[in-house]
Amino acid sequence: MPSSPTIKIINLQQERHSTKKFRVLGDTSRSLILKALQNKQQIVFFINRKGMATSIICQDCGYVFKCPNCDIPLTFHKSPSGNYLLCHHCNYKKEAPLICPACGGHRLLPLGIGTERIKEELKTILHLTSPNVNKNNKITIEIIEGEMEDKKELLLLEKFNKKQIQVLIGTEALLRPQLKKADIAVIPSLDPLLFFPDYQSEERVFHYLLRIKKITKKLLIIQTFLPQHKIFLHLSNNTPDKFFQEELKWRREHLWPPYAQLIKLEFRSKDFLRGEKIVKNFKNKISAAIQRKLPPKQQKKFIILGPSPSFIAKEKGYYKWNALIKFIPQRQPIIKKELLYFGLKNLLPALSPEELSIRNKILLTIPQKWIIDVNPKDTL
Repeated sequence: MPSSPTIKIINLQQERHSTKKFRVLGDTSRSLILKALQNKQQIVFFINRKGMATSIICQDCGYVFKCPNCDIPLTFHKSPSGNYLLCHHCNYKKEAPLICPACGGHRLLPLGIGTERIKEELKTILHLTSPNVNKNNKITIEIIEGEMEDKKELLLLEKFNKKQIQVLIGTEALLRPQLKKADIAVIPSLDPLLFFPDYQSEERVFHYLLRIKKITKKLLIIQTFLPQHKIFLHLSNNTPDKFFQEELKWRREHLWPPYAQLIKLEFRSKDFLRGEKIVKNFKNKISAAIQRKLPPKQQKKFIILGPSPSFIAKEKGYYKWNALIKFIPQRQPIIKKELLYFGLKNLLPALSPEELSIRNKILLTIPQKWIIDVNPKDTL
């Protein structure tokens, strides 16, 4: 049985006190990475963001550059032909600005951590700290991202497997099954993913960690401001079963799947005021339909949350609102331990034919312009 890698959890609260300037990689990570490169070991970096930075902000007035179609921050990218800002939802693109359009200020600061930002910092580390490392070893650093063509992705994976690439930086594309194990894996930042407003956030991050651990031979480095978080403790202690049991307990107490069936309802409108007016009365109308069509005992099976603006409140020119319906079945799900490792999302509540009929009776009262998604992949 192959041995597990050593797991190094680095407390960024302590690391950041040692320097005033923001750096993606702390002193401990830099030291371990340089040592690995000197020993000609292969390293993979997992980051859940494309680009140089997640967004750009004006330090003088706080202006954030957003997509006009989606109302979300644009991602900053570097390119030989010129830096640019890109929306990864609708593909809106514009040249990276030099001045703030709001106040005319010049102090524009890239925020967040992206794949290109990691590459730039690695080049800086190699040049300033140990220029001979790159010269002697001819270190190649490549980026692999999900938006690449499959042919290009597979070529990068093949080169890494043949040791023609020493450092590979990637998003989820890094986790393709074609990639062989690396000596070292580095996760510069996972903390933002833990705070996504979705009930599956912690489980999703834990699965990332398990998959990255699986492709690591010797050392897995994780930087975090939350070193005592349960996901890092269970990963270090090799107790994934305990993590899943704790997660199931929390979901049972708060009635999330698989202890309730989740139905996401989405409404879109190009006219914000008209859309807001429609969604404002939605909960009252659905509640009235439940009371009118069902006896009191069956009414208790429904819990309505929202509506509220979607996580991405505007996309491709449309304003979006979400509502959630939790439908509580009478039977508790049968959960087999061996299924937990495939993800709790695969554990669905068991509805009887009668319960399906009750649920559908209410879903049929929902106006046609609402998009109905039963067992959605997320609640964002």
